[in-house]
Amino acid sequence: MAGGVWGVIVTNQTGVILGMILLQLVVVVIMIRYILALKKLKRQYHDLLKYSPGRNLDDLLLHLGTRVSANEEALASLDKNLNYWIEQGKCHMQKWALLRYKAFANSGGDQSFSFALLDAEGDGIVLSSICGRDESRIYAKTIKKGKSSYALSSEEVEVIRQALES
Repeated sequence: MAGGVWGVIVTNQTGVILGMILLQLVVVVIMIRYILALKKLKRQYHDLLKYSPGRNLDDLLLHLGTRVSANEEALASLDKNLNYWIEQGKCHMQKWALLRYKAFANSGGDQSFSFALLDAEGDGIVLSSICGRDESRIYAKTIKKGKSSYALSSEEVEVIRQALES
């Protein structure tokens, strides 16, 4: 059988040589593709390590892991601070309204007023000044959740409503 295979090769030398040359060309083309892909990969690897302190992948990954941990801690701290300031902001007076009106039909001008000053929860005060011809009086009433335990005038109710909507 070995003589038979050798005999076929000897009688078809030209075809066998052409087949081997073709096979080598295919192998060379494949190798060139792999060499180019390897060069591209090597360039990307060097670009990746350009900013690495240790100039190798292990050091880069350790460095990035450290930075990620530090960033997570910083974000947690910022989130905690943000939540604190959001809660603090609710306590600050931030809603207000002013309503001027004529308290008495026989006195001139809109000299009387009601002024509401509330926080985000609707807590605060309403100040009212009633001006008459001979005297002026000022009233202060506490407000909780937009309501007061004191009787409110229609102007005070209106100014509280305006403040809550602002």
